[in-house]
Amino acid sequence: MILSLLVGCYSLDGFFFQPGTVEAYTLGGDVIPASCQELVSFDGEAGTLYGAWAHQPAVEGADCEDTVPNPDAPMVVYFHGNAANIDEYWPQVEFHWALGHEVFIVDYRGYGRSWGDPDFDGVIADGRAAVAHVEDRTGLDPTELVYVGLSLGGFVAVHLLEDAPPGVLITEDMFANTQKMLNDGTDLDLPSGWFFTEHFDNLGPLRRMPPTIPTLVTHGAEDDYIQPEHAELVFAAAAAETKELFLVPGVGHADAVADAPELYAPQIDCWVRQDCAEE
Repeated sequence: MILSLLVGCYSLDGFFFQPGTVEAYTLGGDVIPASCQELVSFDGEAGTLYGAWAHQPAVEGADCEDTVPNPDAPMVVYFHGNAANIDEYWPQVEFHWALGHEVFIVDYRGYGRSWGDPDFDGVIADGRAAVAHVEDRTGLDPTELVYVGLSLGGFVAVHLLEDAPPGVLITEDMFANTQKMLNDGTDLDLPSGWFFTEHFDNLGPLRRMPPTIPTLVTHGAEDDYIQPEHAELVFAAAAAETKELFLVPGVGHADAVADAPELYAPQIDCWVRQDCAEE
């Protein structure tokens, strides 16, 4: 297999993008009232992008039709993983909404109903457009937002740290770079440039990040898709003055919300709100 890749100069960049297109989104579910769900479209570099809001009503238990969104709810911008579309990640949105967070999630170009084809620079630009949309809708500065990035979404989030630094950064099951992924998959010391036309690197932006951004690095301790060693490299690279590494016991890739909510929820909520108790 490796020999055939070498001979054919095969590119593995497509591994990072596995979009699922839809004619209509489902969203739904029993957690977030329909009145608090809002599907939106807005302009991106490649054309129209689609996203969804999960609003917090100002009065607990009220319909969002009856009240304005809660201005005191922390604002989470959720950048999803490399597969499918918003519908696949709606349980993560429900998880944050149940914790009292206002949430916005975006489909990158080529995902869901968003126009265009995904690529390295494109998904970063789409992340930037999503943040601008949130700014326009809420009047908040990026420094008042919480970025949560799952896997590929972590790549998007960390590549916004210089131009649009958030108030808090949380990465979930994020890879370190293509070189580490290649080493994991082949057990050979081969240059990633032989297989990837782009160097998907998250460590460089983290080394250059503003040190004032509190950063939580989370990873499933049993992740066999992106190994937990990636999280250790990510944590070591992050220049944040306040940072923490949380390896979620017994959890695989992107499974913390479903499989360990009792462990994950308090940790995520206190980082989002920046009120974690001092040990």
